[in-house]
Amino acid sequence: MKFIHTGDIHLGAHPENKKVWAKNRGDEIWNTFEKLIKKIKIDPVDMLIIAGDLFHRQPLLRELKEVDYLFSTIPETTVVLCAGNHDAIRKGSFYKDFQWSSNVVFLGKNTIEKVEIPKHNVCVYGLSYDKNEIYDALYDHIIVDNPEMINILVAHGGDEKHIPINKRKVAMSGFDYVAMGHIHIPDIDEKNRMAYCGSLEPIDIGDMGDRGYIYGNLEKDRLDIRLVPFAQRIYMDLNYTITPNITNMELRHQLAQRMEEQGIQNMFRIILDGYRNPDFEIRLSDIEELGNIVTIQDETVPDYDFEELYEDNKDNILGMFIHKYLKQEPLDPLQKRTLYYGTKALLDAMEDRI
Repeated sequence: MKFIHTGDIHLGAHPENKKVWAKNRGDEIWNTFEKLIKKIKIDPVDMLIIAGDLFHRQPLLRELKEVDYLFSTIPETTVVLCAGNHDAIRKGSFYKDFQWSSNVVFLGKNTIEKVEIPKHNVCVYGLSYDKNEIYDALYDHIIVDNPEMINILVAHGGDEKHIPINKRKVAMSGFDYVAMGHIHIPDIDEKNRMAYCGSLEPIDIGDMGDRGYIYGNLEKDRLDIRLVPFAQRIYMDLNYTITPNITNMELRHQLAQRMEEQGIQNMFRIILDGYRNPDFEIRLSDIEELGNIVTIQDETVPDYDFEELYEDNKDNILGMFIHKYLKQEPLDPLQKRTLYYGTKALLDAMEDRI
């Protein structure tokens, strides 16, 4: 049985909505989901599993209709989904009475239910959240009823506030595959026949690296799964080491080149380190204009001439501070950073008193 396992799609989210370059990110999340359905239409799979948080919050009725229309375009694929903690089925939710297309299995109860899908010889187990936080380990004590079938658990959760999961216990339950959601970082554990698919598109700066879906081939005695990168853009760290002779123009050109090499469409956290000329001020606003910059972390330190500073400040607290470290050479990395940051703080304080 061929399947695609996805989840944490978060339709309705608008990541980085304060950034001008991200004004269309909400639409991109919808577009990527639509693109996945179109891919299945061209290259069919037997089952599409959506392990919770299809929506970022309670779905509107028109949004459910849009999603169900997409599911109806792949009638030969059985779609299995549940509600997660973000789109939990609370009072008044349109999830409650929604009539899905005939190829959709919605695990909508707040307790574990099982649904047999005879045409695939599959039995799926799962539940939907009815509140944002669930502290009980609801997946840890399930035992499959029919070991002859292919048994799949759809499990959204994994931390203390969202259905804690003991992987060892779940692995002993007899499931042929456990399709997990909630944790946005992909994590494949073929030995225990389980995986977190991660988010289809990155939702925030914590979702670093490749994002996509899991493609699998499942039989009673065999499981082959792999992560397929699919996101339109991903978050990336871009580390750059400053040297004392660098200029703002050179820095800007170097960063622009590195961003282009790694994919200018991606979203970058710029991390600057190294030693800069004490008189050199990095123009962060210029860097922000280079592209999809989420944050800039300036971890550089001024490249001071400590011997000269000591000679000029022997009789004050700055001189005493520097002398303490000069006596300890060679310094380890932490001591060096302490010396540089401490010197800068004392110099700034001395300037304030002038």
